[in-house]
Amino acid sequence: MSVNIKQFRVETLLSERVDAGIELLSQQIWCWGRDIMRPDGNWLIERGFNLIRPPVDDKKMKNIYSLSLPNGRRIMLRGFGIIYTDNRYGSIYLPRYEFIPKYTSLLEFEELPWSVDHLPEFSAPVGTEMQYCSEMLADVIDWIIMYEQDILAHLGENYRNETLYEWDNGKRRIIAPHEVISEWLALRNDAQKFVEELRI
Repeated sequence: MSVNIKQFRVETLLSERVDAGIELLSQQIWCWGRDIMRPDGNWLIERGFNLIRPPVDDKKMKNIYSLSLPNGRRIMLRGFGIIYTDNRYGSIYLPRYEFIPKYTSLLEFEELPWSVDHLPEFSAPVGTEMQYCSEMLADVIDWIIMYEQDILAHLGENYRNETLYEWDNGKRRIIAPHEVISEWLALRNDAQKFVEELRI
């Protein structure tokens, strides 16, 4: 009986982490979209992102924003999630509405991630991939935290509140700018446990 209770608690904790991650990431992606359309200029471009336009005039395909980071790392932002590459480990895909990282050892892709269909190489991590995955998940969260700290330092809390105005449809949980960083930190501190629990 105690084994079942322990298993239930672990599953509940994992579910809570996933739910928190989905809320945070979904709101974050919305904010990036508002940062792109900022009246004073595209903030992602100002912060060093490269804009990659779709190869065809297809309204379903949106621009990709890619940022090269130190030490052979790269982040790509999509409306459906984040793709993060580290030359030491491979790549992870963090889906917007699942927040369960998927892994591949690939560093380059045959096709750019114009849609989820262009990400067939990603799958659940196994063995040593679990450690790689947790390291990269923690790095992604660290980067998001630094990004939001930069927003608050340069554009201010009022700017971020304004970006959330339309996001508040009366149904979603709205995470205030002064709470976002601490909530990401809580998830980041549990990154390794989170990935390990995905084996359940």
